[in-house]
Amino acid sequence: MGPSIVPSLKTLRVELQHTQNGVIAWLTLDRPQALNSLSGEMLRELFLLFDEWSHPYSLLGAEASLPKDFPRVIVLQAEGGRAFSSGIDMKASALSIGGEAWDYRDIRSQQLLSRLIEKMRALPQPLVAAVDGIAAGAGLALALACDLRVATSASSFSAAFVRLGLTGSDMATSFFAPRVAGLGVAAELLLTGRALGAERAFQLGMLNALAAGPAELRVEAEGLAKDMLLCSYKGLQLTKEQLNAASDGMSLRATVTAENSHQILLVNDPVASKIGNDWLNKIASKSGKPRPRL
Repeated sequence: MGPSIVPSLKTLRVELQHTQNGVIAWLTLDRPQALNSLSGEMLRELFLLFDEWSHPYSLLGAEASLPKDFPRVIVLQAEGGRAFSSGIDMKASALSIGGEAWDYRDIRSQQLLSRLIEKMRALPQPLVAAVDGIAAGAGLALALACDLRVATSASSFSAAFVRLGLTGSDMATSFFAPRVAGLGVAAELLLTGRALGAERAFQLGMLNALAAGPAELRVEAEGLAKDMLLCSYKGLQLTKEQLNAASDGMSLRATVTAENSHQILLVNDPVASKIGNDWLNKIASKSGKPRPRL
């Protein structure tokens, strides 16, 4: 791998938390003065950072070969507390990318936004969205594209596009919202532009946890991340791939075929086997009963 982009970031901030079981990357959208809206520069930096964190290592390679700063779980959060992200920054000056002006009428500009969502979904690491404040438009899309979501009780979610006279379906919101919240709630979000409060979002299963405030939000997100770090890197990657495939509409036969091959791959993997045996040893020590080995 070449030099990291992290030191040169201007609209993002990265904190790498080293734990006993691996690295958690805390990725912060850092434009609080603009409600963390998505500018051309932020979009460019997200692309470069996700490229850096994409999987450059063979699934059959040794897990120990992962670089020491390579994250196994990513938490996406935002600075400021008022907004996770208010959406696309509508100022023309904010939307130039590499010196090229943004053109809303050009399909290539629209495709650039959707490719960001595809890139997030293709990352090998699970993504946890830690939402504090407004998640509107592109902010909603970023949260929905994560694998897990936690939020403060003051947060809200809305599809702002539809109230601009545009379609409420943008940046894959019409793909993720029905899968995450159900078709009826997705229709309410995307057809009306109404804001969905965090408490209702939690009741509907759109959120995995609801936190009283920012400090509690960090605890909830970190707890999810650390639980995932108890698993093997390959196990997490293959599970995320399988969840994505099932979400895409994979048939039952194709699903169980892929699950079977992934499970056999991991049963025969020394790192995954050690994690499993350590866990079984812990259970056996509490029960006093013998246990099978993996």
